[in-house]
Amino acid sequence: MALMWGGTFIATRMAAQTFGSFTGATLRYVFALIFLIPMVLWKEKHPFKINRKQFFQLLILGVTGIFGYSYFFFNGLRLVEASHGALIVSLNPVLVMIMTSIRDKKKIDRIKILGMILSICGLMVVISRGDLSHLFSGFTWGDAFMLGCPVCWALYTFYAGDALKTTTPLQASTWATVLGFFLLAISAPFETFPTQINPLVWIAIAYLGICGTVLGFVWYYEGISKIGAVKTSVFNNLIPVFAMLLSVLILGEKIEAYALAGSFLVIGGVYLINRF
Repeated sequence: MALMWGGTFIATRMAAQTFGSFTGATLRYVFALIFLIPMVLWKEKHPFKINRKQFFQLLILGVTGIFGYSYFFFNGLRLVEASHGALIVSLNPVLVMIMTSIRDKKKIDRIKILGMILSICGLMVVISRGDLSHLFSGFTWGDAFMLGCPVCWALYTFYAGDALKTTTPLQASTWATVLGFFLLAISAPFETFPTQINPLVWIAIAYLGICGTVLGFVWYYEGISKIGAVKTSVFNNLIPVFAMLLSVLILGEKIEAYALAGSFLVIGGVYLINRF
């Protein structure tokens, strides 16, 4: 899961240079639904039988994890490098921890607070490009869009726990994708469709749909249903590592010293949050 989602940063970086955010995300989920719908029909007895409460629970997942996340993800990676964006998005577990502690009315212990501080410090290093005196002046629209990703993902993970009480991981994943896809599809016509498309971009879109959505999302739901949202987010620690490695190997990006320093702080902080 972590390796596949690390690869989505590279694939989205490639696709975002050609497609608008809504168009690219719509095409991504076309590929996803080609595999998801037959899969859910094969494995589930009543895949599309849900009540009104379940519908609104799954709609929230579609709005946050599919529509909202895709919008911020594509726009962010159009403007910043994949390795840079991955470090910002690695803030996911911090926000998940904060939201779950509020929901469960549990006090955050000192070790986790330390982890949160380290992660935020690492994020500041990344956003300021290594110069904290330029934290605000160096803040770009790309950074802002990328920060929208962990907010959407934290909400997505938060509400997934309720949805999975009455639906299966595959059913929830399919419904969330269908509903999110619908919202993306009605927004896509407002963007200009490119006249020339590199075949590698289509491969990137297919990767996002099949690996980043079908396999990644279903396994993520399985993890939440079996070990809980916070423990599942532990594996997210590896996503920026894989994203940075793949960005160097595939996109030829150069990892700056500030990115390495920020990654140690962010990943170290997230480790403390989940380990203790």
